[in-house]
Amino acid sequence: MGSAFSEENAGNLGERRSAAFQTLYSPGHKVELVATTLGPRIPGMQAYHTSVVVDEIEFSFSFDGVTHGPGLLSHKHLPNGPPAVTYMGLTSISGKQMLENMRSNFKRGSYDLLRKNCNSFSDCALFYLLDVRLDPSYRGLEKIGHAADKNVRLVQTVSGGEYTPNREADGFEVEDVIRRVNKDKQKEFETR
Repeated sequence: MGSAFSEENAGNLGERRSAAFQTLYSPGHKVELVATTLGPRIPGMQAYHTSVVVDEIEFSFSFDGVTHGPGLLSHKHLPNGPPAVTYMGLTSISGKQMLENMRSNFKRGSYDLLRKNCNSFSDCALFYLLDVRLDPSYRGLEKIGHAADKNVRLVQTVSGGEYTPNREADGFEVEDVIRRVNKDKQKEFETR
C-alpha cells in the first residue's frame, strides 16, 4: 500500500538505515495504516480518511491537531466503515517519538480539507516511522480538488462556500516535511 521512498521524493537516504531495517536488531513497534472511504465509491476518484496505528494506538490529524488513543476512534463516525486496516511493518521508532516529531507540523487549527489533512499526516508519519510513503491513490481526489480550487475556486463554488482555504495551512507542503524528516534522521544516524 505504501510507496517506497526514492531520491525524486526527497533526496537520498545516504548511509543511514531505515527505521524498519533497524528492527532486525531490536524489538519493533507494529505500524498499520487505517483507511475509510468517504462518499460514493468511485474508482480513481475516491476520497479517504486515513490514520496510522502504532502498537494499537491510533494517531490521526483533524481540526484538533494530532490526536491519539486506543481503538480507531477517528473512523467510528464514518458511514462507509468498517475501515480497512493494513499492516505496514515494524519500526524501531515508538508512536510517542513520532508524535513528538510530527506535532509541530500538524498543529491544532491548521487542518485544511484539500491542502493539509489526515492523508498529509499519514504520509509524513509513515515516512518518519518506516521510510515509506502513503500510496498516492489515497490522495488523488484531494490533489485534483486542490488544483481545481487553486485555479478557479471550483471547490469553494461547488460547496456553496462550505469550503474555504485555511490560512493556517498556507505554505504547508508535504514534501518539505519529508525532506526535513529525512535530514533529521540522517543527522541522527551520523551521530550514532
